[in-house]
Amino acid sequence: MNAAANRCMHCLRDIAAVPALSPAEARTALDVGAEGVAPRQRVVWRPTKRMWWAGSLGILVLLAGWWVYGTFLKDPPRPNAPSSTARSVTEGGWATQDGDSRGTRSTSAPARLGGVEIWRASLGSPAATVPVTDGRLVVVPLQDGRLVGLDASSGKTVWTAGLTLDNPPLSAPVLAGDRVYIAQREGLILVLSMADGKEVWRSGSLASSFEGSPLVAAGVVYAYSTEGVVGLDAEDGHILWEHPFDVGWATVAPVVEGTHLVLATANRVLVLDRTSGEETFYLRFSRVQPSSVAIRDGEVVALYGRRASAFDASLRRPWSDRILDMSIGGEAVRTFWFRFYFYGMAPPVPLEPTIWYVTSLPTRTLAAAVGQDVVVVASPDGAVAALGRQDGKSVWKAKANRLVAAPIITADGVLLTEGQRLLLLDPATGEQRAERKVEGLRAAVPDLTATYLVTDAGDVIALR
Repeated sequence: MNAAANRCMHCLRDIAAVPALSPAEARTALDVGAEGVAPRQRVVWRPTKRMWWAGSLGILVLLAGWWVYGTFLKDPPRPNAPSSTARSVTEGGWATQDGDSRGTRSTSAPARLGGVEIWRASLGSPAATVPVTDGRLVVVPLQDGRLVGLDASSGKTVWTAGLTLDNPPLSAPVLAGDRVYIAQREGLILVLSMADGKEVWRSGSLASSFEGSPLVAAGVVYAYSTEGVVGLDAEDGHILWEHPFDVGWATVAPVVEGTHLVLATANRVLVLDRTSGEETFYLRFSRVQPSSVAIRDGEVVALYGRRASAFDASLRRPWSDRILDMSIGGEAVRTFWFRFYFYGMAPPVPLEPTIWYVTSLPTRTLAAAVGQDVVVVASPDGAVAALGRQDGKSVWKAKANRLVAAPIITADGVLLTEGQRLLLLDPATGEQRAERKVEGLRAAVPDLTATYLVTDAGDVIALR
């Protein structure tokens, strides 16, 4: 617009009488841009306090609704169910490496050290593992790759089966119902009929190798290897679920009681829900090869070299433990916390939730025998100790010759197997009750019908 004009070029009104603005006033009013046009004023949106409260309340309602949905309304995905729950470790007898599905190495059968030899079977090859029995059949894996089924009453051979690649298993078979389940060193599960030794089914390759026995409970075969644990249908072998994790060692067979499946890895004992494979609890140990794990009346007893501990299997870890166990540069947050505590810069590190914990056992230990009142621990060099099952305190100590098998708690007392004799100790005092000399002993298995011995010469002996 021309500054000398008397009328507005847009509305044609007379503007001659309008007083002119000074340059400073004009710049303040219009803030004219480079093109001579006043830019449009920006409107800045500012949330009010009411908006903040409404937004926060909405987020809280959303989180609360999600928690209610996930906790009470949303059904978790149902794991694959076995086709039958009838198959489980045979009750009675000595049906697994450690006697029963709980791994207690404890039995109500007598030791029979003063019994009579009722039969002897010469199999032509030493036993590769301890024999297993249900009171009717004694199944013995041999080092030449055969698996032999003997009649428990007469010792006669009922059947003989060849194992995969003629390789003996590294751990004992498991008897469940009318079948024999063997974890092969080739990484597969082989299942035979107890009636005739014929193959029922075999799995595909599940792991690089199996060093421990499988376990059968409520229609599921639990196979444990250094790659993790897998649940198979005991009827046909199809996979129900898998739980891969870093194991380190998988030499100790899994154990089951109720809904708890317990495993021993290189540095912790894991408790899983046996139907889904979901981890529910863990207890840390120093990284060392585990000796044994057992569960009795809901309490787990774990043995790691010089250390042993008992804890409640129904415990749950607080969410904060996941953060404390996070790895930072190869070390856990808990380690840094301990260092700060050591220098007086932090509170004490929370203790492990155990019933008891001991660190004074021999450097190398065999599998523990968990009885009603005591836990018996022994080392291969013959040092034997009994701990109170309730508090872990020392009850007694004893010394035997070199042991070739882990202790067993029988109805007569604590049974120890040396290379040349069987020894029976009083479970309350550790004093010797009886002994029996047997040349070349490898293992002894007590059953309600007889006590079965295996020797280096390949003989199986039944005492009654």
